[in-house]
Amino acid sequence: MTPARLTPRQRIERLLEGKTADRVPFCPAVYEHKAALIGVRPSEMCRDADLFERAIVREVEVYDPDMLVVGCDVYDVEAEAIGCEVLYPDSTGVPAVRTRVIGPGDDVQALAVPDPSRDGRMPLHLEVGRRIQARFGRERIVRGALTAPFSMAAELAGPEELLVAMLDRPAWAGDLLRFAAEVCKSYGRAFAEAGLGVILFDSHASPPMTYPEIYRRIILPPTAGVIRYFRRDLGIPLVPYIMGGDTGALLGDIVSTGTNNVLCDFRADLNVFVSQLKDEPVLLRANISPGLLAAQPVEAIRAKVREILAVGRGHPRFLMGTGILPYDIQPEKVLAVRETLEERASS
Repeated sequence: MTPARLTPRQRIERLLEGKTADRVPFCPAVYEHKAALIGVRPSEMCRDADLFERAIVREVEVYDPDMLVVGCDVYDVEAEAIGCEVLYPDSTGVPAVRTRVIGPGDDVQALAVPDPSRDGRMPLHLEVGRRIQARFGRERIVRGALTAPFSMAAELAGPEELLVAMLDRPAWAGDLLRFAAEVCKSYGRAFAEAGLGVILFDSHASPPMTYPEIYRRIILPPTAGVIRYFRRDLGIPLVPYIMGGDTGALLGDIVSTGTNNVLCDFRADLNVFVSQLKDEPVLLRANISPGLLAAQPVEAIRAKVREILAVGRGHPRFLMGTGILPYDIQPEKVLAVRETLEERASS
């Protein structure tokens, strides 16, 4: 029997155990939008631990999500700590890597694994993570944002340069991904030692940027090694592997990484994901389009959520998410998603 009301942590843990929950969990992608909730720019928030903490606290107050992520510009942090220059806009734009630290054929061994306690903004994210874990960790899962090996390598060398290198210099590309995997393990271990979970992001690996054969040959081995390290060696119970775009062609390979939380982005066919994953011991998160949230009225948003739920609830471990929320999205649009989940649970 499902309790009348679960905490967010209990809700997720029951699904991981293969049990029913009181409602479908709500997992919006709140990154740069966090900054808007406290009236600052992303470039300010992501470099100030106090602002970052305030923004996540406000995220909980406004949206009450079932899980939290300590992250803003999620693909920049490791690259910056390794030596890339990051551009911090004076606008509401998101910081981005401006200069690369390695090119195809360069000596990968010249790169050093950064120290999470000292290098770049890694220490800031760990500090924010500790604070948020202390505030909310008892009632909900808090995760540190990590860049998966392929996407990290793409930031270090440049996405196009890496793709060409995978064809022309596959041994070099493999070396770079193995280096990135060690960075990911080190940073993730630091979050785990601080009491947090982790979440891996790898949208650079999404088709059409890659395709199944090259994913399977070059990207899958280091990615699976990282996830295996987190789940088996560190004992982290939930290790999401998040890849935007239409990843249906990679779905079997994504599951073979060992992740237990898969994303069906709004560009993909949820029917395919439910059909292939309904018997797998993985959480399945479906995203509603952030463009739809921004452009459509609340009733249209509610109708879309009901449409997604009609399919998604065919998977016993289903989560409702959003694509990355724009900085200036109206909160009532996001809350319409959550409110629909609550209504469907009580109906």
